[in-house]
Amino acid sequence: MRPYISLLQRRPQFRTLWFAQLVSLLGDWFNSVALVILVNRYAGTGVAVGTLFVARALPPFIIGPLAGVVADRFNRKLILVVSDLLRFFIVLGFLLVDQKSEIWLIYVLTVAQFSVAAFFEPCRAAIMPSVVETDELLIANTISSTTWSATLALGAVLGGVVAASFGVTVALLIQPFCFLTSALLVLPLHITRPVVHIAETTSGWTDMLEGFRYVARRPSISAIVGIKAMSQVGNIDVIIAVFAQSIFVVGKEGAVTIGLMWAFHGIGAVLGPIFGNLLGNRSTRYLTNAIVIGYASLPMAWFLLGVGPTLFVACIASLLRGAGSSLNWTYSSVLLQLKVPDQFLGRVFALDFSLFTLAMSLSVWLTGWAMDTFDFDPREMCYILAVASIVPFFIWLSVARRLGASSRVVAQESSYSG
Repeated sequence: MRPYISLLQRRPQFRTLWFAQLVSLLGDWFNSVALVILVNRYAGTGVAVGTLFVARALPPFIIGPLAGVVADRFNRKLILVVSDLLRFFIVLGFLLVDQKSEIWLIYVLTVAQFSVAAFFEPCRAAIMPSVVETDELLIANTISSTTWSATLALGAVLGGVVAASFGVTVALLIQPFCFLTSALLVLPLHITRPVVHIAETTSGWTDMLEGFRYVARRPSISAIVGIKAMSQVGNIDVIIAVFAQSIFVVGKEGAVTIGLMWAFHGIGAVLGPIFGNLLGNRSTRYLTNAIVIGYASLPMAWFLLGVGPTLFVACIASLLRGAGSSLNWTYSSVLLQLKVPDQFLGRVFALDFSLFTLAMSLSVWLTGWAMDTFDFDPREMCYILAVASIVPFFIWLSVARRLGASSRVVAQESSYSG
């Protein structure tokens, strides 16, 4: 843990950004538990739960390209602050939902919340190289991704306990003030970045297309941009919601089950990149090969979740899936920050997140739709997802071999020219 603590101590800008992320994400998971409970209470179908997560995931896909242009053109710190303040007011609206006829409001407000959030994440990822040194990016991204995971573990458990003990309303009250706290933390930051390379006379549409062309002309960057999206075969959020409703119903309306399974998923997501960092180095070759392991863990997790006879085994499966997904997320982000120049970072990360959210939206909807349409048992659905998850594993295994071969050719050419 020493490298992580040391980085937080010597980089105050990164430390403040990290703490703002911590506070904001804790509120997010309180909100997530509460909304799943409300949807289960007033609708209680796989499609209804799936639609909730589509409403969370689809806006960043649609708005992502625009958000990337904004992140590269304007003050990134200001974008973070405005995003937090807007979400503060939006999420207060969830308190108005108290009967079945108002469930539509959950979806409308969720779309609004994550439309604004689409501007936040590309800016935060693009700021990272400005607040740490290049050789610190792996540790910084590990801290960032494991913070998401740790807050999932802690926030999901606390959210489940609070919702079960004090009601959904209390859980919903926490998130808006977390956004407000995050904005107040980010506001004093002084973020420096290289000279802006985008000409002010160009249009946003031209800038967007330029970002697409940058990725399209670089096969290695295109492959890395697809890593997060290919991990989205099946959706753990929908499966957890269904397991809590019909397989392991612990706590009022399955609130404890939801909290525990999300918590173990978060613990796994913390452990994945931390153990990955212990086993290798910061080289792009190691990061590329480690992602193969991340993909391999996904079908194993789905299969274990399908056969697991107890809630504990289901939690271990959730942990394994979290570890693989987090490893892929962290290492793909580091690879992009190492390879992409600052003037394109916002747009490349926006495309990265857009593809991820599109894949997640499709996965969420298809998972809920398949369960409702074909009357799949939740365990049967896990077996299907286990088989389907083998496909991205072999795709990235092939990509990793090609990237490794390209690296060796470049190295040989460099040695001959020397």
